[in-house]
Amino acid sequence: MERIWYIISEIRIAFGLPLTILGIIFLGHLFFKNKRKENDFLFKAHKIIKIFLCITFICFIGIEAAIISYPKHNEKKDDYIIVLGAGLDNGRTPNLILQERLDAAIKSEEENPTQYIVLSGGQGTDEYLPEAQAMSAYLQERGIDKEKIIEEDESKDTNENIKYSKEKIEEHSHKSIDEVSIKIVTTDFHAFRSSILAKKHGYVNFDNYSSSTVWYFIPSTYTREALAVVKSVLFDR
Repeated sequence: MERIWYIISEIRIAFGLPLTILGIIFLGHLFFKNKRKENDFLFKAHKIIKIFLCITFICFIGIEAAIISYPKHNEKKDDYIIVLGAGLDNGRTPNLILQERLDAAIKSEEENPTQYIVLSGGQGTDEYLPEAQAMSAYLQERGIDKEKIIEEDESKDTNENIKYSKEKIEEHSHKSIDEVSIKIVTTDFHAFRSSILAKKHGYVNFDNYSSSTVWYFIPSTYTREALAVVKSVLFDR
């Protein structure tokens, strides 16, 4: 019963953002549609907003197409795996999305047992320990050798995940990041943006190994990710 209520709660949260955005757009359209005949300025404003929304919608569809079509599952052997953090439940335990990423890392490790695993995630304000530490415990409980685990526990977002993991790998391997091969483990919706950031930080030989998004997270994660892609392209360094 507890699991059922958890799923219902997550479904409500997942669909909340897209429905809120659509609701705001719909209400704005109705307001201007009703008022535009009364005021020439509002008529012109409504026309400009319609054009802006059409352009935004086309861009959104294009970004979503890139996110969906980007290659997400490469099984070739690499020197290092990077698992990107995603948050902790109750401030201590990897949440469902992060568990899926860690399980994907375990599967990749089974296919290529010589790899090192970089766990990337710092400590949020609502967390009792760094995500990397919780991730390490999760993997060790499932048989992953502690000697293969490298913890990166300072990052707060995806850009820092990629940036600080690069520093850890270069320190550990004594090589430049372009001299080692990397497998980035994340969730399917996140693969495209993580690859954009990897290129920004000088990663050359990298590929992706993604877990699948739980169905009821798809509306919110894919909607947010399109906005996050724009932010990463324009502002992340």
